[in-house]
Amino acid sequence: MDYKVNNIPVTIEYRSVKNINLYIKPPDGRILVTAPKRVSKKKVMEFIDSKAGWIEQARSRMLKAQERADKLTGVTKEQLGMMRRNVEKYVDRWEPVMGVHASAWTLRDMKTRWGSCSVVSGRIRLNKRLALYPEECLEYVIVHELCHLLEPSHNERFKTLMGSFLPDWKERKKRLGTG
Repeated sequence: MDYKVNNIPVTIEYRSVKNINLYIKPPDGRILVTAPKRVSKKKVMEFIDSKAGWIEQARSRMLKAQERADKLTGVTKEQLGMMRRNVEKYVDRWEPVMGVHASAWTLRDMKTRWGSCSVVSGRIRLNKRLALYPEECLEYVIVHELCHLLEPSHNERFKTLMGSFLPDWKERKKRLGTG
């Protein structure tokens, strides 16, 4: 269900939660409100309207912080947009092939890694700087992180899985300067 507050779209989801919760989701500042299933639509909208000022201020702060972070990485909004579309493309391609599903994908500023995977939660994070590299490098990191859902460590089984999905994975890894 969608709603708008001060011309900002708000997604409303009814879930098995105890309270009405409000989230401002990076990187684009979309607004998500989760509400208990038993709460009326009217009550949820009243809650959202009562938080309108806070939503605008917090969203503005988050978007400015996001902009500063993007400038520090040297990645433009256009490059990040292209990267997000490519992540979607490769995730849609590889998850069914590999028989895995990541619960969430996020782009972050990472100083020492190209990606990371939390095997328990299924959350995968990708370094925004991948937007500055050839697309095949992004695909390599996506397949690498998805492989961790099948094999958490970098052992021989992991390397065999990488080789079966991306035979040229070692060359791609070298292009990232980590070979």
